[in-house]
Amino acid sequence: MRESGERYATRIPADVDRPDVIVARLTARQVVILAGTGLAVWAAFMAAHTALPNVPPVYLIAPAAPVAAIAIGLALGKRDGLTADRFALAALRHGRTPKHLVAGGSEQAEPLPQFLGKALRSKAGPVPVPVSMPGHGIDANGVIDLGSDGHAAVAACGTVNFALRTPGEQDALVASFGRWLNGLTAPVQLLVRTHRLDLTDAVQQLREAAPGLPHPALEQAAAEHADYLQALAGRRDVLHRQVLLAAREPRTGRKGRAGSADASAPQRLHRRLDEAARALAGSQIAVRAFDDARLRHLLIDATGAGREPTTEGEGEG
Repeated sequence: MRESGERYATRIPADVDRPDVIVARLTARQVVILAGTGLAVWAAFMAAHTALPNVPPVYLIAPAAPVAAIAIGLALGKRDGLTADRFALAALRHGRTPKHLVAGGSEQAEPLPQFLGKALRSKAGPVPVPVSMPGHGIDANGVIDLGSDGHAAVAACGTVNFALRTPGEQDALVASFGRWLNGLTAPVQLLVRTHRLDLTDAVQQLREAAPGLPHPALEQAAAEHADYLQALAGRRDVLHRQVLLAAREPRTGRKGRAGSADASAPQRLHRRLDEAARALAGSQIAVRAFDDARLRHLLIDATGAGREPTTEGEGEG
């Protein structure tokens, strides 16, 4: 490949994630919805016709038209990349899920007393519900126990300035990253997280280290940089972008004496993170696994929890 800009291209079908079709370009899910609705409507029509033989069939079929229209819309419709039936189920679950969640604690807050009056109680809104955290604990190796969902480990990933590379270098980076993706045998997740950066410690370190610098000009530059950072933090929120790689091992087997269904899951997770670090080194991406202390700080910062998760074996956090 020459550095002039020529690049190899591969056409990928637009419907690569589309489920397999089985009958008349319909998926199994669509066939079940349409066939089930059709059988239910036919059974209801036959029962009504048997009970009311003198009523014209058209009057018995008319009530089934809205039901059939809804079934067709659910089977064939699509919204935001989801099929209509999945979207409707997600909307129902969202409607039934509490919206006012609070971190910490496991007991639901007590409702307001009845003597306050209905208008005042309705203005206060619904009763807050504690957040149900998926993690049950963190072991000494930095592996999260997800209960029935298995175990997970998290690593921090570096970034690469892709736009400043030549076309050949870009292709090499993409090829190396693609080899890692093609070699995956278990679930992973890449998360780009943006959070507010606290510059207080950086400003304090600069002010403490400035008097010990070997030259007055360096001391003045350090003090001015500390003033700049302090002023910057006062004017706006300084944001930091963090790329995380999470690997998960599903739970298998029965629970043992220590309450873990698979004692080798932490070792497999660390091995997978090590393999990811070696594979992504070709893309110039540094991967570093979180230890238990840094992982606790990450989870507290990301979830806003009021208390730290307990170490595995000491209880739930």
